[in-house]
Amino acid sequence: MRKSKIGLCILLVMSIVYGAMMFFGSLSMAVALPMLDAIYSANPTMIPPEMHTAWERMSSLPRAFYAVMALLGGLSVTGCVLMWNLRKSGYHFYAIAQLLMLVLPLLFIGKGFLGPGDIMFTALFLFVYYFQLKRLGVFDPQEEVKETENND
Repeated sequence: MRKSKIGLCILLVMSIVYGAMMFFGSLSMAVALPMLDAIYSANPTMIPPEMHTAWERMSSLPRAFYAVMALLGGLSVTGCVLMWNLRKSGYHFYAIAQLLMLVLPLLFIGKGFLGPGDIMFTALFLFVYYFQLKRLGVFDPQEEVKETENND
């Protein structure tokens, strides 16, 4: 009996979109931060007054922070693609990327950045992915034995 992976695919599409946005947004900030900061410094009225504090916090972070966040976004998407192909390593890539995406801002920004929603959604997606992949036999030791026998 073939088990359907429609639920898994829907979740993976959402995670791929999020990971791609994280990748491209962070990469853009890592590349363009000095130029954007110079433009803002030359003309601070470009940004609405309510955004000044947010921009100052974002521009105070080192470019390396954004570069690492882009790498983690790419790792997350890679994990999703591997999970799409029912590879256990995809879950591990995804889990590591998501957990590091929670921890890295804490190191650079502080406790005020991390909200309970971030932790809740990360945990929810990790649990749902685990149970979906387990239901499809990805974490079954019997499947690993069959897979290695087929590769030999």
